[in-house]
Order: sequence, then C-alpha cells, then structure tokens
Amino acid sequence: MRNNIEAIRVAFRLGVEKRPPTAAEREALGRYAGFGGLKCILNDANELADAAKWSKSDIELFAPTVELRRLIHDYSKNDKEFAAYMDSLKASVLTAFYTPSPVIDALADTMKERGVKVGSFLEPSAGQGAFVDSFLQHYPGAETLAFEKDLLTGKILSALHPSISAEIKGFEKIDPDFEGYFDVAASNIPFGDFAVADPRYATSKEIAYRQSTKAIHNYFFLKSLDSVHEGGIVAFIASQGVMNAASPFVRMEMMRRADLVGAFRLPNNTFSDNAGTDAGSDLIILQKHSNKKALSADEEFFIQSIVDRETKAPNNKYFAAFPQNVICTEAKVGTDQFGKPAIIYKHEGGADGIASDMRKALHESLKMRLNLDFYNNRSLTPPTPEPPTPESVKRSTENKVEKPKRIADTPLMQQYREMKKKHPDAILLFRVGDFYECMGVDAVKASEILEITLTRRRNGKADNIELAGFPHHALDTYLPKLVRAGQRVAICEQLEDPKQKQKEEYKPTEIITPPPTVEPKPAPAPVEPVKEIETDGGPDFNDNPDPRLFAYNLFGELEPLQKPKRQPRQPKTEEDKPRPTTKIQISDEQVKKFRPLSDKELEFYGSLDWETNPPINGFYETMMSIAHRQLAEMEAERQAMEATRKETITEDGTIIEISKGDFVPKPRVAPEAPKPAERDMSPRPFSEDIQFFHHNGSMVVDKGQVGFLSEVRKNGATFSPLTLKPEQEKRAMLYITLSETYQQLYHFEAETHEEDADMREHLNQYYDEFVVRYGNLNEKQNVKFILMDANGRDALALERGENGHFVKADIFDHPVSFAVDEVTSVDTPMEALTASLNKFGEVNLEYMSSLVDMEQDAMTDSLAGHIYYNPLVSNFEIADRFIAGNVVQKAEEVKEWVNREEERIKNFPGFDGVEPFIDLSKESLKALEEAIPRKITFDELDFNFGERWIPTGIYSAYMSHLYGTEVNIAYSSSMDEYSCDARHKNMKIWEEFCVRGYYRVYDGMSLLKHALHNTVPDIKKSIGKDENGHDIKVPDSEAIQLANTKIDEIRNGFSDWLEAQSPEFKDRLVDLYNSKFNCYVRPHYDGSHQKFPDLNMKLLGDRYHINSVYQSQKDCVWMLIQNGGGICDHQVGTGKTLIMCMAAHEMKRLGLVNKPMIIGMKANVAEIAMTYQTAYPNARILYADAKSFTAANRVNFFNQIKNNDYDCIIMSHDQFGKIPQSPEMQQQILQSELDTVEENLEVVKQQGHDISRGMLKGLLKRKENLTAKLTIIQYQMEQSKDSVVDFKQMGIDHIFVDESQCFKNLMFNTRHDRVAGLGNSEGSQRSLNLLYAIRTIQERTGRDLGATFLSGTTISNSLTELYLLFKYLRPKELERQEIRCFDAWAAIFAKKTTDYEFNVTNSIVAKERFRYFIKVPELAAFYNEITDYRTAQDVGVDRPEKNEILHNIPPTSQQEEFIQKLMEFAKSGDATILGRAPLSDTEEKAKMLIATDYARKMALDMRMIDPNYADDPNNKASHCAKMIAQYYHKYDAQKGTQFVFSDLGTYKPGEWNIYSEIKRKLVEDYGIPPHEIRFIQECKTERSRKAVIQAMNDGDVRVLFGSTSMLGTGVNAQRRAVAVHELECPWRPSDLEQREGRAIRAGNEIAKLYADNKVDVIIYAVEKSLDSYKFNLLHCKATFINQLKSGALGARTIDEGSMDEKNGMNFSEYMAILSGNTDLLDKAKLEKRIAALESERKSFNKGRGDSEFRLQTITHDIANNEAAIERMKADWERYDKVVQRDKDGNPINNLTIDTCNLSDEKNMGIHLQGLVQRTDTHGQYQRVGEVYGFPISIISERVLADGVEKVQNRFVVEGNYKYKYNNGQLAMADTHAACMNFVNALEKIPGIIAQYEERTAKLKADVPILEGIMAKTWGKEDELKQLKSELAALDRKIAAELAPKHENKEDGEEVKREDSPHTVQTIDAPTPDTDNKKSMVAEPTTTYKEREPLSSRIIIGGCGVTPPGSFRAAGPKL
Repeated sequence: MRNNIEAIRVAFRLGVEKRPPTAAEREALGRYAGFGGLKCILNDANELADAAKWSKSDIELFAPTVELRRLIHDYSKNDKEFAAYMDSLKASVLTAFYTPSPVIDALADTMKERGVKVGSFLEPSAGQGAFVDSFLQHYPGAETLAFEKDLLTGKILSALHPSISAEIKGFEKIDPDFEGYFDVAASNIPFGDFAVADPRYATSKEIAYRQSTKAIHNYFFLKSLDSVHEGGIVAFIASQGVMNAASPFVRMEMMRRADLVGAFRLPNNTFSDNAGTDAGSDLIILQKHSNKKALSADEEFFIQSIVDRETKAPNNKYFAAFPQNVICTEAKVGTDQFGKPAIIYKHEGGADGIASDMRKALHESLKMRLNLDFYNNRSLTPPTPEPPTPESVKRSTENKVEKPKRIADTPLMQQYREMKKKHPDAILLFRVGDFYECMGVDAVKASEILEITLTRRRNGKADNIELAGFPHHALDTYLPKLVRAGQRVAICEQLEDPKQKQKEEYKPTEIITPPPTVEPKPAPAPVEPVKEIETDGGPDFNDNPDPRLFAYNLFGELEPLQKPKRQPRQPKTEEDKPRPTTKIQISDEQVKKFRPLSDKELEFYGSLDWETNPPINGFYETMMSIAHRQLAEMEAERQAMEATRKETITEDGTIIEISKGDFVPKPRVAPEAPKPAERDMSPRPFSEDIQFFHHNGSMVVDKGQVGFLSEVRKNGATFSPLTLKPEQEKRAMLYITLSETYQQLYHFEAETHEEDADMREHLNQYYDEFVVRYGNLNEKQNVKFILMDANGRDALALERGENGHFVKADIFDHPVSFAVDEVTSVDTPMEALTASLNKFGEVNLEYMSSLVDMEQDAMTDSLAGHIYYNPLVSNFEIADRFIAGNVVQKAEEVKEWVNREEERIKNFPGFDGVEPFIDLSKESLKALEEAIPRKITFDELDFNFGERWIPTGIYSAYMSHLYGTEVNIAYSSSMDEYSCDARHKNMKIWEEFCVRGYYRVYDGMSLLKHALHNTVPDIKKSIGKDENGHDIKVPDSEAIQLANTKIDEIRNGFSDWLEAQSPEFKDRLVDLYNSKFNCYVRPHYDGSHQKFPDLNMKLLGDRYHINSVYQSQKDCVWMLIQNGGGICDHQVGTGKTLIMCMAAHEMKRLGLVNKPMIIGMKANVAEIAMTYQTAYPNARILYADAKSFTAANRVNFFNQIKNNDYDCIIMSHDQFGKIPQSPEMQQQILQSELDTVEENLEVVKQQGHDISRGMLKGLLKRKENLTAKLTIIQYQMEQSKDSVVDFKQMGIDHIFVDESQCFKNLMFNTRHDRVAGLGNSEGSQRSLNLLYAIRTIQERTGRDLGATFLSGTTISNSLTELYLLFKYLRPKELERQEIRCFDAWAAIFAKKTTDYEFNVTNSIVAKERFRYFIKVPELAAFYNEITDYRTAQDVGVDRPEKNEILHNIPPTSQQEEFIQKLMEFAKSGDATILGRAPLSDTEEKAKMLIATDYARKMALDMRMIDPNYADDPNNKASHCAKMIAQYYHKYDAQKGTQFVFSDLGTYKPGEWNIYSEIKRKLVEDYGIPPHEIRFIQECKTERSRKAVIQAMNDGDVRVLFGSTSMLGTGVNAQRRAVAVHELECPWRPSDLEQREGRAIRAGNEIAKLYADNKVDVIIYAVEKSLDSYKFNLLHCKATFINQLKSGALGARTIDEGSMDEKNGMNFSEYMAILSGNTDLLDKAKLEKRIAALESERKSFNKGRGDSEFRLQTITHDIANNEAAIERMKADWERYDKVVQRDKDGNPINNLTIDTCNLSDEKNMGIHLQGLVQRTDTHGQYQRVGEVYGFPISIISERVLADGVEKVQNRFVVEGNYKYKYNNGQLAMADTHAACMNFVNALEKIPGIIAQYEERTAKLKADVPILEGIMAKTWGKEDELKQLKSELAALDRKIAAELAPKHENKEDGEEVKREDSPHTVQTIDAPTPDTDNKKSMVAEPTTTYKEREPLSSRIIIGGCGVTPPGSFRAAGPKL
C-alpha cells in the first residue's frame, strides 16, 4: 500500500513537471503493484470518524487510504477528475493483480530460447508495465502497444515507459486497423466476471463472441487473437474461470481459431508477495490458426471442464491429463474468494521457485507444440512468388507503434494486391461475402461497362479506394458483358469462415479471356484434371463447399469445366450475344417424352430468346426450352470430338487457367459429360449460422438449394429443400438475398445509429434487379410467392403505394431508424437556439452564428432574456434551463463564483479578461434571485411521521423521547423499509404502547414500525374451531381499533414534539424541506416567437374556422419542444388536438425527433389525422384505419412504420396496445427489479436480526416471482422467432398520448392493500405497454419525459393519480426526491384516515382512505414543472357558459316499493328480496357495491332491473323526453341540437334500453321525426360516425344519445348545441367535464347568438336515490382538483371526500339517502361516532385497570425485595464479623462436621463426599455441621437419570435464607474444594444483594410510568357529551319534521348561489298524488353542501392492556 502511494505521488509529480523519471523515481514507480484484492479502499475514508466503520482486519490500512485519497484530490483539477480517478481505482480493486517479474521473465526467456522473434508486441492490460519491461529487455527493438484502463496505473505506465505507445483506455477501444498486426500478445489480463462494452462483439451472431463480452478475461482472449497475425502467439495469465467455466463456448472458439501451445496452472500464492492477495490463475499460450481442420487430443481436453463429485471443486480435463503442468508443491481442497469449493495450490519456493518450475514446463510445451515456421511465415500455404513488400512503418520514437494503413496491411487488401499482381491485365472480381467486388482501376472500368454504381471507401491512411460490385448470383449476367467488352476477367472465389470478415482467404482464381483474334498456341499434353482444389487445411464455412472452375456457354450459363456441352451449329457474328438463361428448364425424364425436333423446328424455336423475342405462351416456352437443350447437346458432342482431336480444352476461344501459388496454366482433357447428379431433397441440418432474422418458415439458400427452415434454435435449424424450376429458383435466390440484405441493413443502423451506404447501395441493386426481372414485390405474381417466407411481410413493406404505383420505401434512400438530417440554416436567432439545443444540448454561439450569419455579440443581445451566462459551466444557458430547477443552490454557487473572481482580480493592474463574464454573471444572478420561491416556514408545514426525506436520526430522537429509552431507526431506500431497534425495552414499550392479540403481542416496537409505514396490523382472533379442528380466524376489530389509536398517538405526537424543538432545529428541518421540494421553479414558456412555417392557416380556417393560433397553444408547443415532452392539461375545447399536431410537426422539422407517433381514442383518432393533414397538407402521415390492424394487414403496417420516414404516425389507443413491445426492454425492467431485490437480500443478510422474517420471506418471494417472469420472457425471446416488428425496432422516438387519462391504470407496489380508492395496483396490460414504450424512448435519450400526455382531465378521480403520471414521465426526478415507490410518495404528500363504522351485523368495520393531501403547493409545483395547465377562461376561448340545472324527480310508486326492498337487502344481505339468487361468498364481500348498483339502475328506470316493469309517466325517461321536446321546439328555427348522456342502459339492438325508450316517447308523444334522433352506438364505422357528427352540426340530427366513452371525447358537434342532458351521474369528475365539453366549446354558434351564450346542463336526480348526493360529491372533488392544478388553493391541505367507485357507498349513508331524509344520514354519523367513542373509552378504562393491577404487583414485589435485601445484609454482617482471612484476604475455612471427629481438611472432605453418596433425607433438611456459626444442612432430592430414579444430595448454609454454592453440589474429585463449598456460599451474599438491588431499581423505574398511565384521563369525555347532546337535538328535529306540513313549496323555484362560477337551478317536479308532501332531496337546496370539518373525523382510540402472563417477581431464590 505504501509503495503504491509513493508511486502515484511520483507519477503525479512527473505529470506536472513534464519530465522523465530519474533512476530513483523509476525504482519507486516500479514498486507499484496495484490494488487488486484490497477492497478496503472502497470504504469511506474522508475523515477520522469513518474509521469506526472499518473492520479490525483492515483498520491498519485506514490511514494510508486517507492519505491516498488526499493525494489524488490534491492533484485533481476538479471534482469530476477526482471522481474519475476514484472510480477507476475502485474498478481496479476487483480486476488488477500484478505478476511477479520472475514469472514474466520465465515466459520471455523460454520464448526467446525457442527462437521466437518479436517485432511487434501487444500488452492489452499493461498495469505498470511488468510484461513490457521483460519483453523489451529480451526484444529491445520491438514495436510495443500497451493499454491500461486505470487512470492512475496508466499514468505510472506512461512515466515508466515513455518510449512505447501507451493508451490509457480500455483494450476494447483498440483501432480495428490493428487486427492481424502483432506478433505476440502477452499480459496478465483482468480477473472477474465484468462485462465489456464492445458493440461489435456484443451484437455478433457468434455466441462465443457475445458471451465473451460478459466476462472480461474471455473477451481479452478472443480480442487478442483477432489482433495477432496468423501464427502469432497469445500468452495470457488469466483467472481459473477461463478453463474451469462450465460453459465451453469461449474455449471452443479459442481452439477453433488457434492451436493450444500449452496451459499451466499457477499456484494461488503467485501474487501474494507482489499484490498481497491469493488468487487462482492459469497461464494459457495459444498460436493463432484461423482455418483448422480438426482438434488435437490436448485441445479436446482443454475444452472440457469437470467437477469433482466428492469435493465439488471445478477443474479442467487438460490438467487431469497433464498434471506436470500444474505448478505447485502442495494442493488441498478449500474455497475461492467467492466461497465456492476450489482446489488451492501452493508453492513453497515463492516467486522464484514458481518461475523455475515454470521454465521447465514451458520449455517442454513450446518444444512440442509451437510451430515456428507457421509463426514466421504467417501462413500455412507456401508463399506466392514476388510477394508484395509491405509498407514500412516509420517510428517516431524507439518502440512506438503507428496505426497501420489499412490499404497496405489488412489481410483483405494484401491478398487482393497479391492476386492483382499475378493478373495485372485482368479485371479482378473479388468475392466478398455475398458480393463480387472490383477495386481501384478495375472498379472504374467495371462501373463504366456494367453501368453499376461506383463508390469510394476510406482505407487506413489512404484517402480512399474505388469500389464497384454486384451480387454473387448476378455473375452470369455481368460476366458476359465484361468478356464482350474485350476485358480479361479473373474471378477469385473465397474460402473463409463468414464470421471472420477481416481474415478472408482467397484461393482458386478463374480467368476468362475474350475470344482471341489469332489462333491459340498449341497446348501442352493433356493432364488428368485435378478434381479437388488444395486448400490451406481450414474448415470451409462457405455456401459453396466445393470450389470449382466454371466456364460460360453461349447462353451465359456458368457451367463446371468437368461438364462440357456441345454448342449449337450456328454461324457466329460479332453482333451475336450470349443467350439469356431459359425461363423453363426441362429435365432428362421430360425430354424423353418429346420427339426430337426437326431441323426447321430447331432453326425456328432455337432462334427465339427470352429478352428480345420472348415466348407468347407456355407452349412456345416449352418448345424453346427443348430446342435449346437439343442444340446444346449437339454442340457439346461436336466440341467433345474437337477436343479429343486437339488434345486441349477450348470453348469458343475461352481459355481457363487455375491460379494457386505459382500461376502455371495447365491444359486439361475434358472428360465425358457425366450425368447430372441428383439433388438431395431430404430435410437436413442447416449448414449456415442462425441469424436474428431466421424464423420458422424463413426461406433460405443452403448449398445452392432454396428451401425453408423449421425447428429454429439458437445454434441450428432444419433445412427442407424446395423443388423449384430453374427460373423460380433464380427468383427465389434473388429475393432471399434482397430480404436478408434489408434485414442486415436495418438491424445494423438501428443498433449502431450509423449509416451503411454500401449495404444500402447493394439493397438498391438487388431491388432494381428483381423489379427489372420479375416486377414489383407487391405485384400479384410475386406476393403469393413472397408470403411463403416468414419474413415476407417485411419484404413487401419495402414498397408503398402512391398514386396507383408502387414506390420504394424510404429505407432505400436513407436510414429510417434514426435521424440523419442536420440543420444547416435557419431564419431567426430563436430557431438557431433551438437547433443548437438539439445538436449540442447547450447554447453553442459559434454554431448558432453560422446558421443565421450573425456575430456572437449581436446574437447574445438579440437573445437577451432568453439566454443567460452561467459561470458554473462557462457557457450561456437558455432561460428555461438556467432559471429553472434548484434556483436556490444555483444562485448561491453563482454568487460565490462572482465574489471569488472579484477578489482574485481586485489588485490586478491590467485587464484580466474575466470582467465581461463577471458582469454577465451578475445579470444572471439577479435573474436567479428574482425567481427564488418564497421560503415555506415551519408553521406552514404539515409533517407526516414516516416521510422518507426526514433523516432517521430525527425519528430516533423523537421515539427515544416518547418511549423513554434509546430507540434506533434505520431506512433502506431500495426496499422502502424502516427497521427499528431498542436495546433496553421498558414498560412504555411493553405496556403503554402495546396491544395483545389472540395469537401474538404487538409491542411498542411493532406498532412503531406500522406508524412509520402508516399501516395498521391485521390482528386476528379465533371464534371457534372448524370441522377439521383448525381455528376459525376473523379480524379482531377491537384490537385493530386499539392498535390504530396507539399508532395515531405515535404519529400525531411527532408534530407536537417537533413544535417543542429549538428554533435552530426547526430552521434546519425547514431548510432541508425547502431544498428538497420548494427550491424548484417552473420556467415561463413564451412561444410567441414561433412562426410555424409549414402551418396552413387557410385550410384550417376553411374547414375548422380556426383563423389564428392561441397564445396558449404557442406557449404549450414551446414548452414541449424545450422539455422534450410534458403534459398538456388544457380544458376540453381549448385546442389540444392542434397543439399535438403542431408540436409533433415542429419537433420533426427542427430535428428534435425523427419519428413521432400520436395515439388517441378510437372515437376521435380519425379527426386527429384529418386535423393534422389539414394543418400540414404536405406532411407524410401514416394513419391506421380499421383495416390496418386486421390480422392480414397488421404485420405489413408495422413494417411500413419501420421502413419509412413519416412525419407522423397516428393510431388509436387500442391499436397501439397491439404493437409488440421490445422483449429486451421488458427483460431489462424486470431484471433491474430483480437486481434490486438481490441487493436487498444481501442487505438483509448483513443486518441479521434487525430484519423481520416477514420482510425476508417477502423479498425471497418477490425474487422468485421476478425470476419466473424473466424465465418466461427469456423463453419467449428464444422461441418467438416468427414474431413481428416490435416497438423498439420501429424507431418511434416520441409519443403523443391524447386523452391520457385512459392509461391511468398503471401497476404500482404498495403496502396499503386495504386502502380504498387506490385503484388496481396490478394495473392493466395496456398501461404497462405504454410504460414499456416510454421507457424504451427514455433509455434511448437518457432523460425523463420522451412522451407528451394531453388531456383536459389528467387527474380524473383522485390525486393519487399524480404519482402514476410521474412514474410514466419523471422516474429520474422521483428518484432524486428519494421516491422509489407509491408508499414513499404517499408518505410525503398524503394523509391516511381510518374511519370506523357499523356494518349490517352491527360489527365495527375499518375504512381506510387517503383522504387528505398535504404540502399541496409543492405537489402542484412538481406537477406544473412539466405541465401547461389552462382553462378555457385562461385561453380566452370564445365558448358558452354552463347553466347547470338540477332537475329533481319524485320517485314513482314502483321505485318507492323497490327502495324499501333495497334497504332491507342492505340490512340483511338477503338477495332473494330483490328477486335474485342468494349472494355467493365473493358477492357477499361486495354487497354494498351491488346495492349501490341497484340503486343507480332503479333511479334511471325500473326496467333496468326487470324489463317486465311497466312504463310510468313520471319516471326519469318521461321527464327527460319532456325537457328535450321543450328545447327542441324552443330552438326549432335555429335547428338547435341536444346531447343526452347515460352510461347505463346504452343502446343495444333487440333489447330494451333507456335510449330507445326516450326516443319512442319523443317520436310518439312529441312528434319529433325519428331520423333527427340518433344513437352514437349505431355508428359502426368511422365514416358513419363522421356523417352523424356532420349532420349534428348541420342541424339534420337534433338529438344525439351516447355514453361517456363513445360520445364524451373527440366529438366536435357543438355548432348548434343548446342543452346537455345528464340522465345519470358518472363516477368521476372528469367524465362530467368531458360530457359537458361536447357542447360547451368554441364554435357553438347557436348558443352564442340565440341562448345568451349559455348552454343548459340538466342533471336529472330522483329523490331518495343516489343521484344528487353523487353529483354533489363529484363537484366538490372537481373543485379541489382544479385548484390543485391552478395553484389557486390557499390552504396547504385538501380533503378529497369519501367517494369510492370500487366499493360503492358505505352502509350508513346508503340507508339514510334511500330513506329520503338527510337528517337520518347525520343521525347515522352521530350514532356511529358516539358508539366509536364509547368503545374507545371502554378500551381506555380497561387499559387503565390493567395498569393499576400491574402497579400493585410491582409495588408488592418491591416491598418483598427490599425485605429480602435487609435480611441478607444482616447475614453478611454476622459472617463478616467472625470470618478469618489470610494475608491475601481469602477466607480461612472454619468447618466442623457433626458426624466426623477428624478436623483435617482431607478427611472432612472424604467424609462429606461419603455423605453425598450414602445419605437420603427424604426431602428434609438435615444438619451435618456448621461454619462460622452458620448451620450446614443436607437435603436429598429424587431425580431421573437414564430412566432410573436416583437420589441427589445438595448442601446449603442456613441464615435468614439458605445459601448455595455450585447449586449445592460438592466437588467429588477435590477434597479441598468440597470443604470450601460452604465458605464460598457465604462469600456470594454481596453479589446476591447487588442483583436484588438492581432488580428492585428497575421495578421502581417502572412505577412512575404506570402511575402516569393511572393519572391519565380520557380526553374525549367532553366531545362525547357534546355529540350525545347533538343527537338528542337531531332526534327532536326529525320527529318534528315527520309531523304533517300545511305549507307547500312552489314548483320550479330557482335557487342561485352567489359564489358559484356558473348558474345553478333546482327544479322540483310536481308530485303526482299529493301537493302537501315535502320533496325529499338527497342534498339541501343550496346543492353544494359544505365539507365536513376536520374535527368531525371518526377516530376511535384509547388504550388498554392486559397483564402479561407469568410476569410476577417472586421472592429471592438463592
């Protein structure tokens, strides 16, 4: 450690002084050994106090660690650099283990002795350079490239070795140009299973490459093998994990690409001396050999790992076979550093002994297995003549390595030049993958002749090289053209593994020369043809495993040389062209069926061809094929005869040469034409590697055959060949190449975000050729064929239809998975600012000036107020970013910077240059200070006990005060879990804050934990036994109520305790809160500067009467552009649709997004698309209609999204839900959860007893669940090979979610599972899909948002929905506020209430609810930071006002009767009363929800319950029809329209429903034409829906019925609307607003002109029903939600009320409302409160009685103990006076025994031992002697020993009490000890007295606590008396109201509230049977009842205890 620190100090000093090291400094640097294994440096070591956290074994390293940190901090330029150094240091702890130099020298020495010459050396993990030192000593001139990732070690490496090329970065960053460059790579590579970020390896199709990136040591092997040349050596010391790992893939890949020279297992103490750590390691030496034929036995052993059955220790079979390669002197079984079984090897000789044994083993292995010839020649094949001289590398310094030029040194270019040198006059066609490429001059020639594209590619340091190429299957088309052009052509086929793209070997070369104009020279004698081509011995991985020579016939067909064909006898002319390939090929069997054609027929049909004179039908095509075949056979016979005569091979003057090694043309005799080999058509294993686009059913080519794949797995598939005609086969091959090229292109660009122009060029070539030959992909003759392929739909999407024609998809022109366009010029500085933010993420004045051609000073002046200079980042920042966020902290830092700089230049004589920036910073500071929010004071804050941001130390202090003992509280943020501990518990914990349940006791610590989490224990009790004898458990309501009371006492006392703290304490707490929650500022977004250049206002005006853009719309668009998303919370009818369209288009135009998507409700998504097209008529929009998502079209639609660059994609919510989400994203989110759980489990194990078993069990269960989900997803990923495009692949980078409230049902985790109103915590799959999609975008951008939510009702029902909004959009910001789950959010912003009420069985039931929300301004600020909230008033929308009318309807006689049944059902639960079957167990739990639902239906119409009920002229339908008719006739001249809403009884053909009933009444009773009344449910298509809406606006439809979901959103039919009828009240405030917004919106012309600009909203309420009550509650809740959004609420707390959609109404309210008298509801509440208080008083009195009994018991025990103490003291005084002691103070034995005359100790001891064995006193005390006047007695007791009863004797010394020593038993082996037993018993008296005094003191300490409990009085006695008085008064009032009334209330009385923002009327309909009956309304006529004051909350509390069992102090037991 000390050496490391000194080396780091020297390295830093050298870096500052910029000089080489001295000899002494080099020595100091050389002693650096890294920090591998020293995990203690990861501990905190910032100050002395941190030493307490260190373990004893590491404490000696504490001081050096502090010194190390200070040293690094002092030399760091800033905190960022310091953090980088520390991160690097910590990373090296787990990976860096430095090798002793003797071990390295042994390796280098042995290699040199064996003749290995090293010209270039690679050290991929250099450390301080030990390997570099050793190899440079042995090879002084070697070029050396060293990598070291650790910053500190890299500094030391650079200082020690200035002459080498040292790269301080990871080995994965090595330049690709170095592949195949180095001779030797040697290193001690990093240890550990750490992933490596190498995208090329990580995305490789090879499993070994992908796996290597997950373990750093495996990666180094494969990467280094890529970096050395063929025959090069890789020698690595690596973790034993390389050879011991169970997975063989990496070792297989090593052996596949290299020869094993040797492997040596090093002892565990190899690194002990140098690095101070033990670690198992191996030395593995490989020799690169890419193309191997087979594995040796050694290599087979190397691949196999084994596990010992007994020891379970892993090993490698190689070491079992070669034990001499295990370097050790001792081996034993132990455990590795991870605690797993392992064999531990030791070597007694230390580093020198290890090196010595290593040399011997190395010498033998290198001698046997190192191929020096291979190493030196770098190739297995003989060298070619005149090899090209490689370009020399200039060395700037001694051992520096310069980046090699790719054109000079890459194997591909080297082989190309070698071949080109042999054939300088030929065009060289070089096979590269699936293409033939020409390079350089050849490419220029080929592009001109063949008319193919010429491209250029950069090559190393060369500027570029020309490239031209074509697909390999097109060779038969392009080769004849080159030959006819007079060019000589050399074809180089490849023999390589396609996986090794950089190491391609090219062997056979085919030369085709044009026909010579002179006779060819006689050829040498014929030689038997060589049938096999010699290769370098490597395995062949190509499509063509048998490379052959080919010749081209007159038809342009490539044919093997071994199969010469006779040419037809036709006169040749220069104009003759090679015949194209026939469309139909006839087999031998088919030919035999035809007669030979006559000469005339041959002449006629043989003259036809498929290009210039194609056949007119199938007959002609068949005859042409036969003719050409016969002509070819005739020509083949003729040529065979001529060849036999000439004894050479000449075909039409074409000479064929083979080039391999030395090129010597050798003529060959043509053999007889063999019969065509029959193809193997049986299924077989697919010979190629499985690619990501291979699925079951994929069409592929395998060994020249077309077929399909099945049983596709990771490592293989089954190939089933297809029987195809030749032309079909060619079409299939071309299609397959086209499809696979597309898949590879899209995948590469989507993964890397880099454009691949070459592959795109090839894709275009393939496509163009296919279209020329076979027509468009989507033409009828191709579609059926292409859809045979599993990827066929992807391919068909490569075309899209435009104007009746098929055109190429955008992917042919540019990437579609990411944005490539770059802004080059803009019109205004503001647009330049936006472009700069997009490109750089900051204000870049230089870039901005270039865009608008403006000086920077002028630019900053023009942007004043928009940008501010931030000295903290030394740059300008946009105002929306600078004056935002934590402005308090930012202002302090800016002020500190200004003061520091002013102080620095105060005495500076000249101009420093910083002065202008100081002035700019002062302006910025002023703006910041003006923006700081007002500080919230302590008095304004409402604290919740358990808020996560409050330090746990505060909670600990409070609870220590409350409990009167030290309490420690800890919090785990990842688990969101508090743990509590009290080492010394007292009566407060055991008694005062304790609840004793039937099964367990909940003491104060248990209740404390519940209080912190704001939960209540679920206490159970037994009410008997079931038939199986098990307890019948039910909730113990009394105990739960008592526990809740005590928990409330803990929680409520926290605020009082805080109030009593010092002002300084309060200020610190307030500052902490303000810094967390009240320091943020929402920027003011001013979008007035935006011009929206593409927006077509004329079309918007013509179609939608939109003549200008609202300022609110501009501001909102600007906010969304600046933030990259957010929430557009604009009221219904304020233009959200246009905001969405403008924001999407502007983001696309400015390059902020590439492919935006808009999703909306099905009802209005077509209108969104139409609005977008109207606003931007030139935009390219993809709109998903109903047909797009049918099963047949869905996949094609997804591919259209993927392959095209649309301006916007628009679809419905339901359609979006059908888009598959990325399984990788799902896996990532779940894996992240699993990782967190595993971390929590580790924390649990460390905390041990501080964690409950329940928590541990919960974590384990959660882990199991997540693991199961992950396993399922992993399986689906492996099996779903035929899955379609997922969301991630589509490239969507922003989602606009219209009506986002539809996605509020998102899953969340909570402990509050019994709290009403939270919704379904499991969530919906649709919401989860949206979360996955948004997380996909957020992961791509690395920040929050990524989506825009648009809704006028973002909070539809409860403020708890805010959390889900934040979970979608602000996950990172929530984490900053320590909010990682819902419970953490609720602990800060919500207060839970628990109300207790009586159910129908008169039992008390708890109702928990988050009713109160606190810290509302901060919650609103957090919401508004990303939200633009505007009401219609704010926007200035010209829309009508709302005139709300409450239309009261008396119940009909049928309803009155049914109301009584409902009340009876609610009381008894007997469902038969309602005419239905008895309730099931599940229904019983939801009884009140059922009752509520019946009441809703009853109020609407009795026929909703039973269609057999008769119509009633006074029911709701009749009232509604009458009101509709009145409005219809009133506005008949203007064709006024009306909306009727009901979510119950919607229209269903063939069934009775309320819609049809009202329509019937309107038609029959009021004469309204039926065609003017429509139901929205009748519209089954989007077209019919639009037609109805248009008819509504035109006045042709006058009344439109619908539900909230179908008519409440996306319907712009407001032009003539005059009234909205609410037949029933919905559950949520948002639904009301959506309904009313159909008419109350801009564009309502009739209301404006003819109805005083008002729309009547009529709410129909049946008395004695829930209608009015629900409406009132909804209105109050809507008011609070709007106040929260606007920040207009003065109070900091909101009471949300108690409406519950899921559970219905509570019993008491239900009964009171149905009775028709709200006084009864008040009475029920009072009775419930009184009963709860009386129960609480009873519990309190019981608890006080228990405490009184406990106090009496303790008092009695204290008295007994004090008396015992006095007696024992008397005994001690008596003994102490007479005892004799020796000089050391030990008592002298004064023992006398009555039955023994001997006085010596030995004989007395023997006598006493005899008494023990012989005496039996039968349980009586019997005197045997005395000591110092105290009698000694013996007593016999019966005991069982081994099943036999025995007598056991004990001795006591009798005083006031009987005293014993050693429990009265004598020492039987020592007579002295036996005699001293009695004195020793007396000597114990002081200790016994002390114990009793201590016990008594503890009992006395409990007395004041119990007396305090006794002195407590129940504090709610006055409240109970007051409530009883109120109840009596209410009883009198109810009795008076039931008396007959003689005054009638006038019908139609209008009641207005002055404080109401809109008009409210209450209309009471006349009672049909009597005029003097009072109208029973659910609420008072003022409509909106005042909220219940907080003081009336129902809280039942008290305290009660029961005495603990067996807790009574007994008398002294000595």
